[in-house]
Amino acid sequence: MTTARRLMSVLLATTALVACSDEGPVSGPGTLTAALVGPNGAEGAALIVVLGEGVGEITAVGATEVFSEAETGQSRLVLINQAGGDLIFQVAVADTTALPTFVIEQVAGPDDELRADLATYAVEFER
Repeated sequence: MTTARRLMSVLLATTALVACSDEGPVSGPGTLTAALVGPNGAEGAALIVVLGEGVGEITAVGATEVFSEAETGQSRLVLINQAGGDLIFQVAVADTTALPTFVIEQVAGPDDELRADLATYAVEFER
């Protein structure tokens, strides 16, 4: 095999490998990082219900404390940040390509006052 052909073969193989690496997330178990986001910035606490099968352990991240209670098909979470700030947690899931569904039931500011408009809140995920 000539040097030019050998070089061409290496380039084609490298191109094929790079193209395969851009396929996106692969289905399977893993952990997602979730954050409560809303218009008020720092929050003190939230009550969130995680819905669906395949949700495993839920753990705190940073200054967030997590208290959870699991039932069939759902987990109720209380998230607390004593100093007021971000409410971040991790969720183990059976399939990282199928994001869990959440219902935000209550959010309180660092002053312990309940937020009136929950429609402006969401839970954002990071793989």
